[in-house]
Amino acid sequence: MALKAGWIVAWLFALAVQAGLMVVLAPWFAGLCERLAGRVSGRQRFHAGAGWPEIHHQARRPVLRGPADALNGVFCFSALVLAVLACGLVPVFALTPPGFPAPGLLLVCCVLVVAMLLLDLPLAVQGGLGAYPGSAALLGNALLLPVLCPVMLLAGTQDLSTFLAGLAPLSPLRDGAPYVLAGVALFVVTALSAQGAEREAVAAPLAGPDRAMWLLAADCVQLCWVSLAADVAWSASLAGVPGQNGGGAGGQGVGPWLLQCAEGAGLWLGKLVVAAVILALGRLVVLPALRRIRIRLGVVFLLGALAWQVTWALAPQPVMQESEGAAPVPAASDRVPDGQGGLS
Repeated sequence: MALKAGWIVAWLFALAVQAGLMVVLAPWFAGLCERLAGRVSGRQRFHAGAGWPEIHHQARRPVLRGPADALNGVFCFSALVLAVLACGLVPVFALTPPGFPAPGLLLVCCVLVVAMLLLDLPLAVQGGLGAYPGSAALLGNALLLPVLCPVMLLAGTQDLSTFLAGLAPLSPLRDGAPYVLAGVALFVVTALSAQGAEREAVAAPLAGPDRAMWLLAADCVQLCWVSLAADVAWSASLAGVPGQNGGGAGGQGVGPWLLQCAEGAGLWLGKLVVAAVILALGRLVVLPALRRIRIRLGVVFLLGALAWQVTWALAPQPVMQESEGAAPVPAASDRVPDGQGGLS
């Protein structure tokens, strides 16, 4: 599809709005999760909008670094850059139009996992007993990428936008069931990550602007994981451009597409509310750090493997002719048009 200048300007504007919206709402989403978790567990809870005042307060404080904290600023800044980059890579309310370089699911997961590793390094490089929980979290996050391989195999070699556009017409209860399982598996990555007091312990060695960058990067990474899981589980809410599978604009121009983007943004906010409730309920289960890491890795692997098996079972199988030496010919009922989420 040859994009016109109007489409290019509209898409670049929408991409900038998406990245800025995610960065702005990330501390609010984390604060909402904390408030709901405090309400359901009976603990002290703060206002949902307390995240940004805390970040501003930390940014104005002086930098306090010891001999082992020389690289903390580099770690936090690099994690923040990758987190903001992920905010632009993860679809929120619209798919990337054909002709634009769209990232694959592997690239998006690599960016998020590397950002999580950088967030664990400030505590892991500390000496003494404080380095033990940081090293455990570092090991657990390093194992996420190979564990997510079954989930990423569902997307194949397609771009993430093309893959999600093919999922839009699939029913979550039938052909889309494997991808709902994949979305849940991605969501478990965030649901069992460090939260509350444990998160404060991970950021304990940081102060000043380093801590502000760490808090903002951690909130952005969490929001990216939740948005990516919601996109895989329910991609029909994403707006598609004309000429793209699942697109609803139908060649009517930029105006209807922008309207669909606004509707997708509203549905994305609804997804975040549902995700915040699930995360808050997940906080009721108190587990040690090492056990939580093992459960997270095991659940992601099992859900990803189950989704892979269901996808393989739903894939059309070739029918062999009775004559010897004949090539396999697929049945007429098994011929599915392309763009159906890799099930063709």
